Amino acid sequence: MNKNLLLILLLFVAPVIVHAQAEINKTTPVKVKKWYHFFRTNAFDKEGAYHGRWKIYINNDQDLVRNGRFRHGKEVGIWRYYYPGGGIYMVEKHKWRSGDIQVRKYHENGNLARTGQAKMISNEEEAHYYWEGVWQVYDEQGNFTHTETYVKGHLLTKQAQPIGQ
Repeated sequence: MNKNLLLILLLFVAPVIVHAQAEINKTTPVKVKKWYHFFRTNAFDKEGAYHGRWKIYINNDQDLVRNGRFRHGKEVGIWRYYYPGGGIYMVEKHKWRSGDIQVRKYHENGNLARTGQAKMISNEEEAHYYWEGVWQVYDEQGNFTHTETYVKGHLLTKQAQPIGQ
């Protein structure tokens, strides 16, 4: 147990020691290894692409509006978006291999507003995010109301909830 605690302490203290040594010896430059910024948010990789945990704020860094992870410039995993007041606005789950994005949007009262799938197509010139396939839509109380079908972001059909359901 004591060996594990010592190892954990060393992992957290070592970057501070390296930084302190760099401050003391300003005459010779010290190259700090990449792992020094391991826990840092809003970082970039060697090519300058977004990488790691990213948190985006508004209102002088008081209100978190977006929180998720990048892998070499591409959004991965779960991304959460927030209303300016702090409530959850949308949750996206990015699938690495297929490029599909599972989306859950919420009303300001916290109830589910709609669920469906989206796609992100990007190249050097532009990025295009659009809804794709069948979406389930819910009212402000969280009750299912109808389905909508999208093709490349364009509403194709809207089917009302069958009577009696």
